[in-house]
Amino acid sequence: MPPLTLAVPVRNGARYLPATLESLNAQGAEVRWWLQDGASTDDTVAIAEKCARPGDTVVSAPDSGQPDALNRAFARMGGEIVGFLNGDDLLAPGAARQVLDFFAANPDIDLVHGSVQWIDAEGKPEGTHTGRITSLAEVLDIYGVWWADRQWVQPEVFFRRALWEKAGGFDTGYDLAFDYAFWVRCFLAGARVAHLPAVLCHFRRHAAQKSAASERAADEIRAVVRRYLPGAEIAAPGRWSIEAQLCYDLYQAGRSPRSGGHFFTEFLRHPHWLLSPWARERAAAAVVRRMTNGE
Repeated sequence: MPPLTLAVPVRNGARYLPATLESLNAQGAEVRWWLQDGASTDDTVAIAEKCARPGDTVVSAPDSGQPDALNRAFARMGGEIVGFLNGDDLLAPGAARQVLDFFAANPDIDLVHGSVQWIDAEGKPEGTHTGRITSLAEVLDIYGVWWADRQWVQPEVFFRRALWEKAGGFDTGYDLAFDYAFWVRCFLAGARVAHLPAVLCHFRRHAAQKSAASERAADEIRAVVRRYLPGAEIAAPGRWSIEAQLCYDLYQAGRSPRSGGHFFTEFLRHPHWLLSPWARERAAAAVVRRMTNGE
């Protein structure tokens, strides 16, 4: 079977890049990588060129962000089984062989995800995580599933190139949630998903990483759900619950037309908020407060 082909989008990543590329090269012939550099001003390109083996590629050019860099890489790097690794993360030892063997043994599967080991800035283990997403309904349920500690962590996910082409690449309209938007579109494209019970990557958590901007990421994820939920084939109770929480979140963030209104008044205007546990809890507290204070 052809090697696992991985894109490595990076800009000014000299601090962690040597460890990242070493983790790829340690996989031997099972991995071929394409580093897409966004015109770095540090030693990123020099490090990559030093680490590159025959078959690996280093490209440096200005881009509009990570999804643009990935689309450039995927369009040119080839590969039947593909994925991408951030310039500060690591591919776990033996992961490529496990992924390739799994796809070879399961020709009906389009996408596979494993588990991730969290590491700190210095590479010290901080625990593991296993995502559990199996359907479009689950990936869109950000409240009951995705944000309930069942999310995929991007470097643990690998897929067939045919799925990337069918889903349409990465959406450059999102800066932090472009990978989440891609997973949603994979399910919309009919992706058949499976879990490989193994740690496939080491995800480095540090203050400088882009994903640390959690509030902005959450806003983008909500925007993705608002975009794709209306056309998704999801059973009514689940759809209504997600819609109710999205509406309540807009009120909470002060971005709905009546965000300035008294909560209890707005709750009566939006009876579907009863499907939101957060709104119900706040409504109950409001009732108790009224009864206690005689409001």
